[in-house]
Amino acid sequence: MPQSLPTLCGSIMGTPFSLSAKIHNAAYAALGLDYTFVCFGVEDPGAAVAAIRALGVRGMNVSMPYKTAVMEHLDAIDESARVIGAVNTINNIDGVLTGYNTDYLGAVRALQEVCELGSKRVAVIGAGGAARAVVYGCLHAAARVTVFNRNAERGQALTQDLGAQWGGSLDAFDAQAFDIVINATSVGFKQPDSNPLDGRLASHLIVMDVAFMPVQTALLLQAAALGCRTVPGTRMLVLQACRQIELYTGQDAPIDIMEQAMLEEIQRLKL
Repeated sequence: MPQSLPTLCGSIMGTPFSLSAKIHNAAYAALGLDYTFVCFGVEDPGAAVAAIRALGVRGMNVSMPYKTAVMEHLDAIDESARVIGAVNTINNIDGVLTGYNTDYLGAVRALQEVCELGSKRVAVIGAGGAARAVVYGCLHAAARVTVFNRNAERGQALTQDLGAQWGGSLDAFDAQAFDIVINATSVGFKQPDSNPLDGRLASHLIVMDVAFMPVQTALLLQAAALGCRTVPGTRMLVLQACRQIELYTGQDAPIDIMEQAMLEEIQRLKL
């Protein structure tokens, strides 16, 4: 008798990147599911979404630069993804494609492992897609959020869209005015010597970096040396992937196994 084909999941991105595949496939193996996750480098997000329908792909992650572009091609958008303005997860239920944003959940859950967010004073550095997800998540958890960004127009647009406070450029950041600071820019990603908050931290802060390669960025190393509690971008990454696993499989995600697979792949990629 011929064997049935595995359930296909995947990720659409500009350039294929192995990390999501390692995390997801480790989870599927641990759950005993006949699922296979494949990364697809694409140039046409509309055609990529059409392929999900044509091939019956169970779930599809979405990476930059397509998190906004895919939205017009979906059947439904979860409220959080609509407000954030970006989809990083497409869930296919009987041919109905719904877009979700799990990035904000990953950020909030990673921070909540360290502290309660309610009423905390949070500074977010950046105004791109990651920043929008982080700001939305922190506001949703009842934190008080102030955004700092080098481009004032983009920063002010974000705060007006989501209801955060505008703090100005990074030069205006005062560590004493905040409990938590989050780098939501790409500064530090694959840049082990780059620190967007170099010399601006204080020991009372909780410091989070959304960058996940290297695991300990220059920002986190400086924060730890000052005695700050730190939250690495890898924790946000694996926690947002847990929500994707839950959506695609209906089962609880095996987070420890996923985290191990993630860290091993990051170690391999940096060699």
